Amino acid sequence: MIFGKESTELEPKPLFLKSREPLSVEKQVATALYKLSCCAEYRVIGDVMGIHKSTVRKCLFRVTKAINKLMTSDYIFLPSEEDAKFISLQFEKKSFIPQLLGSIDGTHIPITAPQDGYRDFVNRKGWTSYNMLAIVDHNGRFRSITIKHPGSVHDAAVLKDSSIYRNAQNVIPQIFKNVNGKTIPYMIVGDPAYPLLPWLIKGYSGSLSAEEESFNVYLNSARQVVETAFGRLKARWRILCKKMDCNYKFAQQIILTCCILHNFVENNKEKFFAEWLQEVMTTAELFPQPEIDRNRERNSIGATLVRDHLKEYLASNYPLRKALIR
Repeated sequence: MIFGKESTELEPKPLFLKSREPLSVEKQVATALYKLSCCAEYRVIGDVMGIHKSTVRKCLFRVTKAINKLMTSDYIFLPSEEDAKFISLQFEKKSFIPQLLGSIDGTHIPITAPQDGYRDFVNRKGWTSYNMLAIVDHNGRFRSITIKHPGSVHDAAVLKDSSIYRNAQNVIPQIFKNVNGKTIPYMIVGDPAYPLLPWLIKGYSGSLSAEEESFNVYLNSARQVVETAFGRLKARWRILCKKMDCNYKFAQQIILTCCILHNFVENNKEKFFAEWLQEVMTTAELFPQPEIDRNRERNSIGATLVRDHLKEYLASNYPLRKALIR
């Protein structure tokens, strides 16, 4: 079972066809997982499982609700002080930049938008979506997610409305490290769409010096982990690849469930086949991700000084690197 706690959430109940025996917990879970892992219609899954399409829908609702209730706090959480030290060391091995705690980015998930407020859900590429914000660790596990903003909302605006933005001082361990005479806080790596903050670092933009370009290359080696996580998430749970045939509010719950299950299977080192990514690439042609709209807000002066210091630290201690694509 995927549930680590005892629960009555999925106990067999005669709420399906009265003339039949209630479905077992195992069959409810299997039905829901089938739906989450493919783009098949309820009718098709019902034929395979030997149940009515309405029962498939009920299974999806009950299992999703149970997973979110029982597993969210155990599988999606920001690191403790002890975890933060280990995670930052792993990021430093990859990027040579100290004090990195995670990578942040957004991805658009296709949904069927409501008629009321439809335009709010239309993103810059012209299709309807939720703009999901996520922070992942060095292993590509989701540590924080925000799933409530329609596709038209800019990434920076999603960030500002997230719990981590409002409570950064409380949820990010306040432990500093002396790097060549300057104290460096724990930071999360973002792309140019986000502002430069004391706890959020991003690369340089515009006309770059050799040192700035090299810094960006090193930083991007840490940032790429979130893009990989999104790819693996959608490859395993292909319901996220096409417009969901459910109410847009329930779509939020499905996305959360998929993120929880992503962490669950990754923690248990379940096999992942590279060919699964082909499905993601194919659907990406139908639902291309909106292009990055660079954030124009003023950067934090303190954060700018930290970034400049780390740029000099890398330039003094490691070879200068050049971007492969300019």
